[in-house]
Amino acid sequence: MKVAYFTPINPQKSGIADYSEREVLPYLSKYMDIDIFIDDNIKPNSEFLINNFAIHPYTEYEKKKDQYEIAIYNMGNNGLHEFIFNCLRKYPGITVIHDIYLHGFLWNCTLSRGNTDAYIQEFAYCYGEKGAQIAKRAIETGAYPTFEYPLMKRILDNSLGVVCHSEFGVKKVLAEMSESLVTKLNQPITISEEIKSAANFDIASLKRELFLSARNPIIATFGFIFDHKRYPIILSAFKKFLYYYPNAILLLVGEDLMGIDRLISSLKLEDHVKKTGYVPFGEVLKYLAISDFCINLRYPTAGETSRSVLQLMSLGKPVIVTNIGWFAEIPENCCLKVDVDSYEEDILLEYMKLLAKDRKLANQIGRNAQKYVSIEHNPDTIAKEYYKFIKSILNGNEVIINKIAQELKNFGINESDHEIIKEISERSCDLLN
Repeated sequence: MKVAYFTPINPQKSGIADYSEREVLPYLSKYMDIDIFIDDNIKPNSEFLINNFAIHPYTEYEKKKDQYEIAIYNMGNNGLHEFIFNCLRKYPGITVIHDIYLHGFLWNCTLSRGNTDAYIQEFAYCYGEKGAQIAKRAIETGAYPTFEYPLMKRILDNSLGVVCHSEFGVKKVLAEMSESLVTKLNQPITISEEIKSAANFDIASLKRELFLSARNPIIATFGFIFDHKRYPIILSAFKKFLYYYPNAILLLVGEDLMGIDRLISSLKLEDHVKKTGYVPFGEVLKYLAISDFCINLRYPTAGETSRSVLQLMSLGKPVIVTNIGWFAEIPENCCLKVDVDSYEEDILLEYMKLLAKDRKLANQIGRNAQKYVSIEHNPDTIAKEYYKFIKSILNGNEVIINKIAQELKNFGINESDHEIIKEISERSCDLLN
């Protein structure tokens, strides 16, 4: 099977680039022949990609498309995915929807360029005249519905199949288009030798290197710093936490996209909060290694699965998350979950105190998380599931057979009755053809 795989790649600053390069392509390529299609004027810097794949600008796909049995499109919520969106509209394939709410993508491709008509037209395509009015009102008021409308109808209309990484995502897709052929595959995460080695770092030496020797406990957040990641709540709870642990420090590891310095200053936390800015993966591992526990809150959610949280869990770090979307699907014994309500800050503070005080509990949560990730997010296992889903889309009858087989099993017909299941399913296919 030969497949065209569309994705951002490094050096583009994209979690999906890392996802493709580290978690999918090394494993999926064991089961199929893959060519990679990327945006124009981007030069890959991954030796693994350069040495193992044919890499083409997306503009060459039109003349090459007959060489491939199907295309796989990775769709995310920023302008880096515009070339992917344009291709999947013309040449339907399997779309991996990483973010369920795509307003950020639409805004980047329309309003950021002054193209109000295209913004309104996309809302109208997705939600009719009501959608057009929503878009016009947003433009007039500047209050954009960032997390209210998935805006994925055009994608679903032009997808032969859809992959989501959460039940939350699957439900949203089916709510938008009930007839979509959608499957949930856990996001793969490689527990690389780099990550494994972080468990053996000399923590004392690292703390000296990072000028953090006197700090305890060390709390960290990872990833882009956005408003919806609840930083006002985190910093307010952390300020109260300092009453109990005055030598604590909060590390903000990632690029600041909200201008958080003013908030830090207003709370007089300059001596207790360190903002690193964007750091390469090797540096991220250092901050991961020295952290006692981590916080990753967000509300609203775009429906994303957090690779950074999975990395934290894979390293055995206890993490506090918001009880929403994919995060709510993490097993209860693998993290601590905070609801978004009037008690959010209070509960966050109590969880922080608990993890700082009870190291035995914190370590057990970390071990549970590590075991869960190693089993349920195993990239080789998930690559096999990718392959099966791709095959099922290429063989439309198999999609129908699988669905009917599942229904028959619900009636008590088990796998030992395979011939009965197959015969009934194939007769159903004949009727539908």
